[in-house]
Amino acid sequence: MISILFVDDNTDLFTRIRTFLEKTGDIRIEQAHSIKQATDKLRGRTYDVIISYEQLPTVNGIEFVPDMNGIDFLKYLKSQGNTTPVILLGRRGPNKISLEEVSNATEITLPSSGDLRPQLMEMVTLIKQTMLRRKAEREQKAQTEQLATILSATPLGIFQVRNGVIEWVNRPFVTMLGTDEGSLVGKELHTLIRTPEEFDQLAREFQIRKDPQGLAHADCRLVRRDGKAIPCHIQAQALDPQDIVRGGTFVVTDNTEKQKLTDALRESEAKYREVQTNSQSIIIRMDLQGTITFFNTYALTFFDYSAEDVIGKNLVGTIVAEKSRIQHGLSMMANDIGFNAEGYAVNINENIRRNGDRVWIAWINKAIRDEQGRLIEILCIGHDITDRRRGSGEVRISTDTWKDMVVADTDIKEEVFDAVFHICTEITIEGREGKPVGTTFLIGDTKNVLEKSRQIILNPFEGHKPELRMVTNPGINENIKALAQLDGAFVLTGDGFIESVGRYITVDSSNVSLPPGMGTRHNSVAAITAVTNAVGIVVSQSGGGITVFREGRILKKIML
Repeated sequence: MISILFVDDNTDLFTRIRTFLEKTGDIRIEQAHSIKQATDKLRGRTYDVIISYEQLPTVNGIEFVPDMNGIDFLKYLKSQGNTTPVILLGRRGPNKISLEEVSNATEITLPSSGDLRPQLMEMVTLIKQTMLRRKAEREQKAQTEQLATILSATPLGIFQVRNGVIEWVNRPFVTMLGTDEGSLVGKELHTLIRTPEEFDQLAREFQIRKDPQGLAHADCRLVRRDGKAIPCHIQAQALDPQDIVRGGTFVVTDNTEKQKLTDALRESEAKYREVQTNSQSIIIRMDLQGTITFFNTYALTFFDYSAEDVIGKNLVGTIVAEKSRIQHGLSMMANDIGFNAEGYAVNINENIRRNGDRVWIAWINKAIRDEQGRLIEILCIGHDITDRRRGSGEVRISTDTWKDMVVADTDIKEEVFDAVFHICTEITIEGREGKPVGTTFLIGDTKNVLEKSRQIILNPFEGHKPELRMVTNPGINENIKALAQLDGAFVLTGDGFIESVGRYITVDSSNVSLPPGMGTRHNSVAAITAVTNAVGIVVSQSGGGITVFREGRILKKIML
C-alpha cells in the first residue's frame, strides 16, 4: 500500500483525481486542505509521496493568498531534511492542468474536462515509479551508510583517486596520516610521497607486482602531517594498471610496527651471528710468502686437515687451489695491510677443502708486527659464507651475514643488492667470450648519482618496459653481462630499476686514498659514493676481484 499526503485545493478537478486514486486499491490517501495543515501532519508521520497544488486557484476572479505556495512548500521540506518525493499539480491556462514530479522532471498534462482516466492511469504509474525509486534510494543510502561504517571500523586506510586527485578517504587513513579529511580530499596523489623519485618507484612497483586477482601491490613511505614518513604496504585496484595517476581504490596497511619487529629481529640476528662468529671462527696465521704458521682446531675440522698436514705448508695447494687468481691476492695482501693496518672489513675468497669442495670464506686480515713495527705475519680470521640453500649444486657467495651493513640507511632493497652482487660474481668468473671484463654498478640515491655523472653512450635500456629494466628479473641477466663490456657505469634505483648504462662519473677523485693497484674505475666510484648515499660495486678487469664501496671507502673486497 502506497501512503500519499494529498494537499487539496478544494476544486472539483482535485476531487476527481483523489477519488480515482483511492479506487485503485493500491493507494491510501490522507487529505490536507492547506499547506499549513500538511506541514502539521508531516510532524507526526511520514508518507511515501506528497501530492500538492502548486498555487491556490482563482475563484470568481479572486485569488486566494496562501501562507505558502508549492515552491515554498518544497523549500520548507528541504530545510527540515524531509526527502519525501513531491508531485505538484499546477494550472497551465484555463483548459489544462500540469502534473510535475519535481525530483525527476516528469510532467503529465491533464485536460480540465472530459475523460481523465488515461492521464490518471499514467499518474498512478508515475506515483508507483516515484515510490519505488524512493525505496531504492533509501536502500542504497542504508547500504552506503553500512559500507561507510565498515570502512571506518577497519584498521586499514582506504582512499580513492581520480585523475591524480584524492576524492575520498576513510577515517583510519586520516588517523594514520595524523591529519583531517579536509586536508586530504582534493590533494594530488603524489603529495603523499616524499620525493618524485619515490613516487616513480611506487608507480613502477604497481606495474610489476600483481597478485593472482590482478590487484597491484607496492611498499612505500607515506608522509604524515608532521613530516614524518611511515612505512606502508599499498594494495590498489587501479583504473589503469599502467598509470595509477588515472585513479582507483587504494588500501593502505601501516607497517610501522612490522618494521620495528623486523629491525629488532635483524639486530637480534646480528648479535646472534656475532656470538656464533666468535665461537666458530677459522683462525690462520701465515708469513708474507703465504706459509702457514698456525691453524686453529676449528680450521682443521672445517678444512679436514691435521696440524701436520698444513703447518709449514703454503696456502696455495692446501686451502687455495693451484693456479687460482687468489695467489695474486695473497701477494697483494701484505701491501694492502701495509696501506691499512686493519686490512679491509672483509676480504672474501674462494677456498677448497681437502676433498676438493669449493667454499667461500669471508676473511678479516690483521697485521702482526715486530718490535720495530715491521710486518712479519698476517692473522686471518675467516667465516664460511657459502650459499648452500639454492639446491642447484652451484656454489655461490652468501651475503646474509654482511649485506645489511652495506644497505643500512639507504634506499636499496636487500634483494636488489643480492641480484647485482651475484651478476658481478658471474661477470668476474665467466668474463665474456673468454676475456676478462671490468664494470661498475651504482645502486641507490639515483637522483644525486645522475647529477654527478653524464651519459657517454646512448642508453640501451631507454624506452623499454619497466619489467625489462628490473635487475631482479633473471631474464635480463645475459643482457646486463653483455652490456658490461661497454664503457661507463650502470646506474640503478634502490628498487632495482636500471636507469642507465654507460654513465661517466664526473666527481673529482683527487682526494680519494685507496690501496696500490686500484685504478681509475675504483677511484671514481670511491669519490661518487663519498658525496652520495649510493653503494658502488666494481668488477676489476685485471685483478679478477669485486670491491664494494660506500661513503668513499671499501666495505668488502672479494677475490674470485
